[in-house]
Amino acid sequence: MNMKKEKTNTFVLCDSRSVNSYGFSIDLDGMATSRFEANPVMLESHDSERLIGRWENLRIEDGRLLADAVFDLEDETAKKVAGRVERGFLKGCSVGIIIIEMEEKDGLLVATKTELMEASICAIPADAGAVALYDENRRQMDYEDIKLKFNLNMDKKEKTVEQMQLEHQQQLEAKDKRITELEQKLAERDKEAVEQFLNAAVTEGRISATEKESFAKLAATDFETVKEIVGKREPRPTASLHEMTQHVTATQGDRQDWTYLDWMKKDPEGLRKMKAEDPTRFAQLQKTINPKH
Repeated sequence: MNMKKEKTNTFVLCDSRSVNSYGFSIDLDGMATSRFEANPVMLESHDSERLIGRWENLRIEDGRLLADAVFDLEDETAKKVAGRVERGFLKGCSVGIIIIEMEEKDGLLVATKTELMEASICAIPADAGAVALYDENRRQMDYEDIKLKFNLNMDKKEKTVEQMQLEHQQQLEAKDKRITELEQKLAERDKEAVEQFLNAAVTEGRISATEKESFAKLAATDFETVKEIVGKREPRPTASLHEMTQHVTATQGDRQDWTYLDWMKKDPEGLRKMKAEDPTRFAQLQKTINPKH
């Protein structure tokens, strides 16, 4: 006859490396389990009226207290809980303990000596906050009872947690501020690069001065496209001094009759530029000094 092997549901009853919602951890090396192992009851959410099974194979592995769940399937509540466990909807477990000794180690509270009373299937895992506390008469205790019993300033631990959260928040804010500063510097550098590029494009005659503003707006969102458009344009030579002189002559008729001496007195710099860039006109002006030659 083929015997169907039942699946073993192993739970982590307690993790010595975690800190529960009361602000302390449990040293498993100091946990007494003999009375529990004589009657390894499994409760639902620490309710003594809801016994749903027992625990087997209690052991400590890698800093964790483990045990295998055996459900009382003749009990309707246990049957429902077992079903939820099998379907993966319940995975949490929590211990009920008596704290015998509590110490502060490296700024953390540690229950160094405890006794295991029961272990329950819970929706919330033990070290996330579902630890049940008992006194020597197996009556449940609350947070204030523990503080009074051991004369501990557990508010100190809470304050430390708050300070850690505050420091973490400050670190995040400092990081955000630094990111903002770097983004601003990058934006300024990009803006400067755009300005230099467009100024060069105007100088080369690829774009006009009036076009520069519209290209600057586009470059703010898509500089690569601007570089591509401008780069495809052929450079145009800038106006020569002769052209500029003609323009000045057209707009300022008095310069049309200027002699060489007029230029020397009124615009010597313009005369020097004319000699370098428009030697023909410069030679014509020189003749005004001595018209016979």
